[in-house]
Amino acid sequence: MLQFQCSIHGHSAAAPLSVSFDTALVQLGQLSRLYIEPDGSFVWRGIAEDGSQWQIDGNLIDRGQVLDRVELAGQCPSERLDDILRTLGWPCEPLTFQLPRLGLFLTEEEFRRQAAVPPGAG
Repeated sequence: MLQFQCSIHGHSAAAPLSVSFDTALVQLGQLSRLYIEPDGSFVWRGIAEDGSQWQIDGNLIDRGQVLDRVELAGQCPSERLDDILRTLGWPCEPLTFQLPRLGLFLTEEEFRRQAAVPPGAG
């Protein structure tokens, strides 16, 4: 189970995502049990295979005609995060992950390693 609070950007911290706000809105809305508002805020809840509950809260942030970033917070199995990332062009498009509380920008691999560490563990 991954636990995170992050912003997802395009191939670099300053780059927008390769999909538009409207495209991301439609594609996220097609995920089963995900509820998304026209303003881009969304919540997705489910039950993992081990019976534990998970939830992701998110928000699409546009900058004019482009999708600037996606803000996410929550806890979920890695596969559910993959589902969200696919709506943003991944794995064809590289993504940059920001941990706003730490002021860090990470690659996907670094982000997944960080998100897999249980809270309070080293």
